[in-house]
Amino acid sequence: MVLEESIPAFSQWIGGALVTYLFAASLLAVIAGALAWLVQSSVHGPLQAGDRVYRGVISGVADLLAMSPRRIWALARLAIQESLRRNVLVVLALFALLIVFAGWFLDPTSVNPGKLYLGFILFATNVLVCLVTLVLSVFSLPADFKAKAIQTVTTKPVRTGEVVLGRFLGFALVGTALLAVMGVVGWGFVVRSVQHAHTLEAADLVEISDDAGAVTGLEGRTSLDRGHRHRVELAPDGTGRTDNVQGHFHEVIAEGEGAARTYRLGPPEGILEARKPLRGQLTFIDREGVATKRGISVGAEWSYRSYIEGGKLAAAVWLFDGVDEADYPDGLPLEMFVRVFRTYTGNIEKGISGSVRVRNPSTKVQSDPRYFNAKEFTIDQWLVPRTLTTTTADGGTQTIDLYRDIVDQGRIEVVLQCLEPAQYFGVAQADFYIRRGSGSFALNYLKSCLGIWFSMLLVTALGVMFSTFLAGPVALLATVAVIMVGLFREFIARLYHSQTTGDISIAKDLAAGIPGSAPGGGPIESFYRLVTQTAITLELERTPLVLAMKAVDTVLLAPMRLGSELFPSLSALDTSHFIGGGFDIPGDLILAHGAETLGFLVAFFVIGSFCLRAREVAS
Repeated sequence: MVLEESIPAFSQWIGGALVTYLFAASLLAVIAGALAWLVQSSVHGPLQAGDRVYRGVISGVADLLAMSPRRIWALARLAIQESLRRNVLVVLALFALLIVFAGWFLDPTSVNPGKLYLGFILFATNVLVCLVTLVLSVFSLPADFKAKAIQTVTTKPVRTGEVVLGRFLGFALVGTALLAVMGVVGWGFVVRSVQHAHTLEAADLVEISDDAGAVTGLEGRTSLDRGHRHRVELAPDGTGRTDNVQGHFHEVIAEGEGAARTYRLGPPEGILEARKPLRGQLTFIDREGVATKRGISVGAEWSYRSYIEGGKLAAAVWLFDGVDEADYPDGLPLEMFVRVFRTYTGNIEKGISGSVRVRNPSTKVQSDPRYFNAKEFTIDQWLVPRTLTTTTADGGTQTIDLYRDIVDQGRIEVVLQCLEPAQYFGVAQADFYIRRGSGSFALNYLKSCLGIWFSMLLVTALGVMFSTFLAGPVALLATVAVIMVGLFREFIARLYHSQTTGDISIAKDLAAGIPGSAPGGGPIESFYRLVTQTAITLELERTPLVLAMKAVDTVLLAPMRLGSELFPSLSALDTSHFIGGGFDIPGDLILAHGAETLGFLVAFFVIGSFCLRAREVAS
């Protein structure tokens, strides 16, 4: 998943989401009532069936409203005791085993070790916690039915809603305890794994002098640690920082003077962060200098990034809004991530040359370019200074002010160009951003664990719901099936959008209500492409046959699009891409995920309660 979505404010999102939820709930209630009436009609006749369904609904609602917290908690404690009798704590030993041997399989010399360690820990925690609660929830009630133990409960003043809610609450508490332990251990594993220390000796540095022989700085390399070194460029007093390698850098602290001076490197910075970005809107300029919405395609099927050609007028332009001098008094902290597509190898170590400059969106006054070498998988940082230079029409230079001459009513443009012919820069809207600040990584990690908690609650509720009317193995298969269908919910939404609009780009604009698109077409068109071996990125000629296929696909995708919203998407709750990329997880997104989870939990609880009530317990 990409990180360029415009996350709406929770206050704006909740209104439309609540209307959709109530509509879907009402539609499902009507369908369920109609099916119950049909079943009863086949046995008791239509009139008596209507009366039985009506009385069943009224008594079921009254049963839910009369639930007792004491009885719910008593049943929850029984569920917890049952979980402990099944040796559920063994999963902690399995998790510890994974942690112990993780160093054998995780490469600390990878491009971004922090992302690697975080991805492993969050994935392992998610799978283990959800798997444990899934097994507990789907086999608990069926085992009680098989052992006739449910009669002991139902003969007492216990309501069906209390049985369902008690089981769910007990298993959810077990899962929460497991998640808390795994989360703390995983946090310690990640922090310890990325910590390392380089050494820098005076003998590793050489002095840089000007023409007059005065020392202007020092440069050299650190020691080798965790499979990498850093280059350092220091001021004459020995202060400075290393370059960015594997997504981090180190501050260099000089201690002592003269020949007795020693150097100490601080802890790695930039590897475990929670950046708060200000995103911009991306447009392109083609090789002829004409504005366009997208860049060049280099043949990649995943069209998330567009490319600009080097050595031409082609450029990528980001328009940022909401830039205030009070927020950035020292200049704009711009961070950028550029992908490179090479038509020939060139100098791999050097990278591809490019330039970036800032421009006034109204007057088009722009600064002189800042030149850099783009390297793969490395975030480049540029603090755009308050004082800039610009080249005038007569070839001279002029000093301009960032906020007086470039920023126009809070708006500013950033222009990127590739300078080497026959080479290409690949960028997406999320690749350039202004850093508004940083959040707490520990809090960000906790937010990511909340996404796992939401997934665990949904899996537990699904398992308990299906176990009220299905046998254990069948309930397990049904729960897994619902989870698998939910994984494709976003893809179906994108596919439907692509089918109805004809836009096969992957770009998203959630602020405008566009869910993003996916190439390939519906089931009929996909089958046609398989038979004719046509790539999904190629546009089909609009013949009568193709138009007929698209019309049929639209009819087939419409109910799929509507039905997909009824399934919870665990992948949508996953926020590991935020924390792995070093970005702060927005609070509005957490609130939206929490509200969505609560909505599904209420629905699964009501369905499970009515199904258990309708079941012949005595049999």
